[in-house]
Amino acid sequence: MRTICVSIFLYLACATTSVAEPLVKVVNFTADWCPNCQILNPRLDEAISAFPGEEIVRVDLDVTQIRRGSSALEKATVETRLLQKADTHKVAYLWNWYGGITGLAVAVAADTGEPIGCFMRPMSADDIEKRLNLAKILAEKAKPGTRQPKRWDCPEPLRS
Repeated sequence: MRTICVSIFLYLACATTSVAEPLVKVVNFTADWCPNCQILNPRLDEAISAFPGEEIVRVDLDVTQIRRGSSALEKATVETRLLQKADTHKVAYLWNWYGGITGLAVAVAADTGEPIGCFMRPMSADDIEKRLNLAKILAEKAKPGTRQPKRWDCPEPLRS
């Protein structure tokens, strides 16, 4: 009987624990054929690994399947899937802004999808880590709608 009670207690304890949500998501526009991505992606991984647990996570919007010569149907299928993925992370607007560009990553507040900053190939892993730390502080401490730093470093949206 005691074992059952302990087992039930442990089950309930496990059932009530929750996984913390990330503070920042790094939305990464990437493809395996992108030379800038081959440089940026390892730097993003190195910078993100400096943060404990799941405070900062990378979300890839990978357009590898869209290649020169892809049919309109193939392209539309991939883009629809990526737009749906972006929407689940509250960043569908980023696909509308930058979809199709590769070698660009955008840090967003995980709770609202609000953009905080961008990362591109010329940045070192240390530079990315410093900006991710700022993004983490802004996501954690600043009110939604005020998280964008004064020095905005993202390219102008291609579309609105």
